[in-house]
This record gives sequence, C-alpha cells and structure tokens, in this order.
Amino acid sequence: MHLTFTRTPLNHAGPQRTDPAFIDACLRHPMARTVLLTGGDVALSPEGEPQILHPAQAADLPLDAAGLVFLGLEGDMPWFAASIQAGAVPPGLDFRRATMIAEPDLAAILGRARAILTWHARRHYCSNCGAENASAEGGTKLVCPSCGTEHFPRTDPSVIMLPFSGERCVMGRQPAWPPGVFATLAGFMEPGETIEEACAREVAEETGLKVISSRYIASQPWPFPSTLMIGLLAEIEPGEPVAADDVEEARWFTREEVRELYEGPMMRWGPPHYSVSRLLVETWLKGG
Repeated sequence: MHLTFTRTPLNHAGPQRTDPAFIDACLRHPMARTVLLTGGDVALSPEGEPQILHPAQAADLPLDAAGLVFLGLEGDMPWFAASIQAGAVPPGLDFRRATMIAEPDLAAILGRARAILTWHARRHYCSNCGAENASAEGGTKLVCPSCGTEHFPRTDPSVIMLPFSGERCVMGRQPAWPPGVFATLAGFMEPGETIEEACAREVAEETGLKVISSRYIASQPWPFPSTLMIGLLAEIEPGEPVAADDVEEARWFTREEVRELYEGPMMRWGPPHYSVSRLLVETWLKGG
C-alpha cells in the first residue's frame, strides 16, 4: 500500500477554479461531496463514520469563517471541505486515528482538507496590512481587499532522514515519546538551503555526525499542519552520536535491533504505510 496522504484521487482544477461560475456549478453538482472537520479532527456521522455531506447540506451547519472550500474533482465529482465551529457538534475522531483507518483515497482528501482549512484559520487577516482577507477561487486563495495582497496556502518543506554507516544506522528519540521509542531524524529546511544541505545540517545539529552523501527516497504531504516530508537515506561518517537540539538521545542500531524495534514498540504508533519514516527504515533494512 502506498504512503498515506499520497497519490491523491483529486484533480485540483487550478485553471478552472479561477472562474466563479465553475465553483458555483460544482457546489450545485448533484454528486458533490463535503468532508467535515471540527477542531482539526474528523467530524462523525451518527453512525460513527466520517461525516460527508452535499455542499448544500453542509452550508446549513455552523461553519467556521472559511465556509466551503473547494478541494478538487474526482472524475466529475467535486469535493469540498469545511470546518464546523467548535462546540456545535460532538468532538470528532482524532485526525491521525481517522486517517490511519480510512481508505487511501479518503485519507488523501482529508489531508488536503485539513491543510487548507488550517491555513484559513491562521490567515484570517492580511499579513501585509492587517485587513480582513476575502476568499477567492473556491477558498484556495485569499485576497486582501485593502492592499490587494494575494495569499496562497503554504507548504513547509522538511527533511526526514535515516543516517547510516555500513550495517548500522543512527536513530534518535524526543523527550515526549514513549520509553524505548526511536525514529528517524527530521527538521525544517531553512531559506537558501538545498535539500542535501538541510539534511547534512539537521544530522549535525541533532547528532554531531557528518553526512558524506544523501539520497532521495520519497516524499509525503503531512497535514500537521501542512508540511512536505522529503525522505532521504544519509550516509554518515562513523563516530559517537551526541544528542542535541530537540533530540533527547541518539544511538547506533544494528539491522537486527531496528527490526526488533519496529516489530515491537513502533508498531503501536501506526500502520507501516502511515509515515515516510517507516519507508526509510524498511528501504535501509532491505539494503537500499
């Protein structure tokens, strides 16, 4: 199974969504669907399933200021998203849990929905002049009516890597994680960096070890709140890791130790396909 949140079934319809008549037609389409969130989690139907309604039904609910946001087309079927005001409905199902058990296509749709709706919640006012932004292009763009600044949903690139040397790899743990849990290293890219430079910097900052070379494996949209995880295998120079930055402990693992870890404590974190971190580990275990 492919990574969760990847291989979206949606055509984002970039050229078409600039036309208000297109968005209006999508809202009226008899097969149109709206996924609903509340407090960042997945709103549930009375049957305990993700709440999916026609836009006309969703519009009658007490929605946050973003209203109905266009997500894209699945074939001819338009998809929208909306966030129900906090307290107006019972708490939703934890977003991570919901997308762990959802069908892959729905999980990808929910991921796009959460990322865009979170952006709306954080960009209510223009960052240039402070005026209230107005929604445009089905909610995939905001425009300031005062100064004309256009605001687009942002994605923050982050490198996530498994450092290795020969038959051993280095993994770290953060203080908030359950005892015994170790995972790959990760960090946000900084302005002016290449992916390879960000990988080398993060490994050095978190372990004190030097990267010799790095190799891209895969990427994954990560809607917490809106990140692109860029997965790499990083060959490093041998040495004793010194944990720093947000890493509490970092150490070497043999292949057998990694297998035992990921077949034990790490399995409780979610299914193997849920994170590119697991893909990096499995690629290395297979000699990749």
